[in-house]
Amino acid sequence: MKANTRYLLKRYAIVPIAVAYVIFMTAVVFRRGEYATGAVVCVVTIGGPLIVYFWARRKGLLVFKYPTADRAIALYHGFKSRSQDSIALMAYSSAFAATLYGDFDRAREELASINWSFLPPLYQGFETYIHSLLAIFEAGDYSRALTLAKEARDLCDVSGKFPGAKKSRATFDAHLDVCESLSGNNPPARLAQLDIASRELPGVSAAIPAWALATYHTGAGEFAEARRYAAIVTRLVPHCTPLTTMPRSRIIRF
Repeated sequence: MKANTRYLLKRYAIVPIAVAYVIFMTAVVFRRGEYATGAVVCVVTIGGPLIVYFWARRKGLLVFKYPTADRAIALYHGFKSRSQDSIALMAYSSAFAATLYGDFDRAREELASINWSFLPPLYQGFETYIHSLLAIFEAGDYSRALTLAKEARDLCDVSGKFPGAKKSRATFDAHLDVCESLSGNNPPARLAQLDIASRELPGVSAAIPAWALATYHTGAGEFAEARRYAAIVTRLVPHCTPLTTMPRSRIIRF
């Protein structure tokens, strides 16, 4: 956690400085009686980032409606950045999309394009998470997937005070529950946590616990429940074959 904390503190150090500067300049403008200018500054400062955030979030969902991973990968690689960590994030996101679409070789190619060992543990955790997904969807090795999931969560451990840290932790916890469920460990509390994750995880990540629950309920002969969770998968990732097929072909399609 310490290495990740140092990295994130360095990354976000400019944020409070920028916020303080904007507040100071806005106060100066209002004290001069330039209320229209002050209002514009407030709208641009607050509204601009929100517009970008919601646009990116919506775009990130829409690209998974297409038949292949090409649109998603093109979106991620379309963000121009030369920083090593940003390029690594693009590779991770692209590998995630390729894995969900069942293009496993392409996922490995994306991961191989980055030297993860030179990056903070946080990024190494992202790589390990993709390998855990590959263990599930390509190899059907749930024991290995669980081991990698635990390793990924530990590598990505950060203080909950950082932006997005709680959602990230929830995503990794849900992935652990998915691996446990697929391994046959399904107490009521785990099923309840997976149900929450299928409704609350951001973006298309919710499709993975929903798929795990559809798999469990199908195996239990509870087909109405299985269809309910399968509908979440279909809504989020209609063309992602690994998520619309039962493990080891027990059921051909949802």
